[in-house]
Amino acid sequence: MKLHTLSAPFLRRERTTVSMMGDALAALAALLILPTVYFGPRVLVMALVSMTACAAFDILACLIFRHTFGSGDPSALVTGLTIALLLPVNAPYWLPVLAGAFAILVVKMPLGSTGNNLFNPAAAGMAFVTVCQPDLVFLYANPTAGWLDLSNDITAVLGSTPGSALLEGLKPSLVPRDLLWGVYAGPMGCTAALVIGAGALLLLARRTIRWEPLAFFLLTTALLAALFPRIYCPALTSVKYELLTGSLLFCGVFLLGDPVTSPRTMTGRCIFGVLAGALLMGMRHAGAYEQTACFAVLIANAFSPVLDRAVITMRRKGVRLP
Repeated sequence: MKLHTLSAPFLRRERTTVSMMGDALAALAALLILPTVYFGPRVLVMALVSMTACAAFDILACLIFRHTFGSGDPSALVTGLTIALLLPVNAPYWLPVLAGAFAILVVKMPLGSTGNNLFNPAAAGMAFVTVCQPDLVFLYANPTAGWLDLSNDITAVLGSTPGSALLEGLKPSLVPRDLLWGVYAGPMGCTAALVIGAGALLLLARRTIRWEPLAFFLLTTALLAALFPRIYCPALTSVKYELLTGSLLFCGVFLLGDPVTSPRTMTGRCIFGVLAGALLMGMRHAGAYEQTACFAVLIANAFSPVLDRAVITMRRKGVRLP
């Protein structure tokens, strides 16, 4: 069997990109339900602004780089909705627009466009605004404070987050029910672990995402959380808080499981998940931000083609690898 050297993590699936993006869009849209119940229609407005901005930037980028558009590709909408769900509901409306501009005009189109990206555009957009405006990215509203005004007001009733508490070495005061249903301050669509888990099952069943990166990512973060807890508590308690708070689970499902930016070989995908998990936990212990999953995903993306080449090289030398 002849093996070919890989030059990029190109998408090679029997299903079309449009159908896979449609599945991702449906799973992401389900994450809007509970935040809308907690915060009101501002959630939908934020999502609409972000998706519209990314779609407009996608058309603009197609004109600049002379790519065809209008083929029904919903990838820009997926990027926009992902960015919105990673932001606070009370963020100013220009913030997802800024993240979307960077994601589409700087990362997606110049570095490969749909199906050929090296880096996940949404993760790159979020990393960009995190570095530029961390005071706005981590300014979360409390879901128990009621519906928010539609106006561009970020001075809504704020809530302390589990991420900030863990960063300071403190135990979050949350019960398991709050973690499962997202009744705590955090990124708009990243707090309801049950809904994210249901979305993961849907995407795995539809073969829209690969199971290896997600499984090995969660196993690695759980193991490191148990062995090196950031707070004084039993190992299982540390695992619970690390896995079910912040953007870890969301990014593991919707960013790390992306078949375009993850390795094409099974062994590569397993190592990819372990690498991302180790990077994330290292950043949580030593980093300055309470949410670092997007940074871990981007660094792991950079190693994706390297991992595939290493696996293929070992196969050529007679080493049996999946």
